[in-house]
Amino acid sequence: MSVTEIFERRRNNLAKVIDLLIETQQFKTGKEICEHFGLSASYIAQLLNSKRQIGEKAARELEQQLGLNALILDQSAEPKVELSPLSEQDRLFQMQVAQQQAFTLIPIDSALSINQDIFHLQVQHYAIQVAGPYYVPSLKPGWWLICNEQVEASGSDILCVYLLNGLQLILQLVSDTQDHYEFQSLNETRKVVFQKTDIEKIHPVIAILPTASMFK
Repeated sequence: MSVTEIFERRRNNLAKVIDLLIETQQFKTGKEICEHFGLSASYIAQLLNSKRQIGEKAARELEQQLGLNALILDQSAEPKVELSPLSEQDRLFQMQVAQQQAFTLIPIDSALSINQDIFHLQVQHYAIQVAGPYYVPSLKPGWWLICNEQVEASGSDILCVYLLNGLQLILQLVSDTQDHYEFQSLNETRKVVFQKTDIEKIHPVIAILPTASMFK
């Protein structure tokens, strides 16, 4: 096989792997795949558009980063995508309170004796442990929120709102207009309005789990 042919095979197989990840609904877009695996979207686009060749070193690095079997990009058979099981500890976070209801996310220490079988997190899910009394009575300290990165927010959803200033909030959606969102605080004491230009992303909370069910 010529060098040009192996480059083309690697490119085709990389494209098929990305298509499979989307077809199996693990991700919605190639951009989400790149963000999840820590890849540059522009670099992957250049590889897929034949603007850059996939050499031996690049092919092996891509296979490792994507959690694929070694040499899968070089094979002539249809590539099969079998991602490594998601590490729960990489998807478990705790609120680090910054100011009242605003917080940042910090990874949970894997030494915690968490009954991880309760979570059953899929690739698009992550869990946040509530800290502080600011969401009582709706949420109590130690409870868990399961968020979905790939679902659009809709009316009355409880959401994890990521602000461009690096802070997060848990709010309930009231209305969504062309240029702003209106939210209700969970303790129903006030409504807040954010311009869409102030928000990085929004992830719906799909489940709330009390503390007692999470620990052995």
